[in-house]
Amino acid sequence: GGSISFPDDYPNSVKHFLLIGSLGCVVGAVVALYFNLNRPKPSVVHSLLFLIGAVGAMGYYAMWTGLGAVYKTSDATPRVIFWARYATQLVTQPMLLVVLSFVAKVDTPVMVSVVAENVLLVMAGYLGSTTVAPVKYLWWMTSVFFTVLVSYQLLPTASEQHAVYKNTVYATIVCLAIFNFLWLMGSEGSASLGLSQEVGLYVIVDVVFKTGLGLYLLFNYDAVTDGDEQISSQQYV
Repeated sequence: GGSISFPDDYPNSVKHFLLIGSLGCVVGAVVALYFNLNRPKPSVVHSLLFLIGAVGAMGYYAMWTGLGAVYKTSDATPRVIFWARYATQLVTQPMLLVVLSFVAKVDTPVMVSVVAENVLLVMAGYLGSTTVAPVKYLWWMTSVFFTVLVSYQLLPTASEQHAVYKNTVYATIVCLAIFNFLWLMGSEGSASLGLSQEVGLYVIVDVVFKTGLGLYLLFNYDAVTDGDEQISSQQYV
């Protein structure tokens, strides 16, 4: 395992997907920053969406340059584990949940709860990636448990909200579920998917999650909030 080094030993397709992920997040960050700077006054939602894109771009750039990956030889077969995924998700997923909470004016206790549970589901996924079966699958089940909890608390917030918010909540839950599935099928879990397939699918879902949902909210921001600027500064004070 000592002769393996990154990014030199990545397949070309993996390098391309990681670069696409970084550029996709850059687009989201730039658009969010542009929208925020051109508002009468800055909004927390726009600022957070900019940070989500920026952190995602940095994470993918780290992986592309080989910083965010390790070669795990302790498992049944040697495999590549991207620890930088978990570092970026630990920051960006809670941020997106805070964005949703601000847009829907969710009660603070609910927001704190879903954010904390989200941190735990990402941490459980990371801890599972560092261990081997059967222990790693217990960590995966822990992550799934917290994903279900987050979904259970998030869904009721969409009941009487704008269609754009509802769609964003549903898409968020679907993305979280797919991340769990890819963990199980990818390098961390059974390694049923090849590295290129896993990275390609993950990047697509993650760019939808970080940039796609962010742009969807940005372009429909005033419609969703009914032009109510209070959520930019007055809420949660």
